[in-house]
Amino acid sequence: MVSIVIVNWNSGPLLERCVGSLRKHAADCEIVIVDNASEDASLDFVQRSGTSLVLRNSWNAGFAAANNQGWRASRGELILFLNPDTESLPGGVDRLAERLQKDATVWAAGGQLVDHAGTAQVGFNVRAFPSIGAVAAEMLLLDEIWPRNPWTRRYRMSDWDHDSPCDVDQPAAACLMVRRAALESLGGFDEAFRPAWFEDVDLCKRIRNAGGRIVFEPRARFVHYGAISLRNLTPEEFMRCYYANLIRYFRKHHGSAAAAQTRRLVIAGLCLRGVLAALGAPLPTRAGVSSPRAYWRVARLVARARTAGA
Repeated sequence: MVSIVIVNWNSGPLLERCVGSLRKHAADCEIVIVDNASEDASLDFVQRSGTSLVLRNSWNAGFAAANNQGWRASRGELILFLNPDTESLPGGVDRLAERLQKDATVWAAGGQLVDHAGTAQVGFNVRAFPSIGAVAAEMLLLDEIWPRNPWTRRYRMSDWDHDSPCDVDQPAAACLMVRRAALESLGGFDEAFRPAWFEDVDLCKRIRNAGGRIVFEPRARFVHYGAISLRNLTPEEFMRCYYANLIRYFRKHHGSAAAAQTRRLVIAGLCLRGVLAALGAPLPTRAGVSSPRAYWRVARLVARARTAGA
């Protein structure tokens, strides 16, 4: 049996569309929605949807903790973690399940994420584990000056054939199926990565470290609208959470020296962006930041976290 865990936080009508696609294309699956204290009407459809289980938190417990609630309350031997801003296409869930069922060495599998036009989301869907080189290329804007640099290409897997199944490091947790046995042996997601970001990278890293394989199954297709979390956070909140968890990931898996190096790169990159923003230069950003003071404030917070031992 497959259980599908969806963490919801003010997802609006996207959640209903996601569940509707699952009822159409994965009717035999158990659906568990974990709501992180949403304040919108995203759960209003639940009473008429036939959803198996809804867990309502009185506060935002974070993505990792909510996913752990969901899979522990579910019954399936295979757990699909699915974002509310996705829609399953025909056969998507079944093909992921088949991939795990036919090979016990595979502990997790990710599907093909496409946009509303059907274009593969290369650079987001599947990535290599992050490296110091990749962090440097992003923070120092090398990937803007030299987009084909080897660190960014390897990390974002931009040269890889996204139409072929393959063992990978980390499919996005927007669509990630994991064996219950693997989750139980590893303790699920690490809830220290809160409220979101890098908890999925950490889980995949621990799966690989334990000897499990992770595969990408391109025949399992899901529409992914993306960036739903960013709508509910200010740009500064996003940057604080994202970079704190990036540093936490490096400390956990590569030690204090790598974490310190990552912190220095983050501070340098944020200061650089602040200077460029003050000069009126256009900046690439996923969070809509335009104020130089916002970059400098986050840089100071990252630096202070070091002195506090974070």
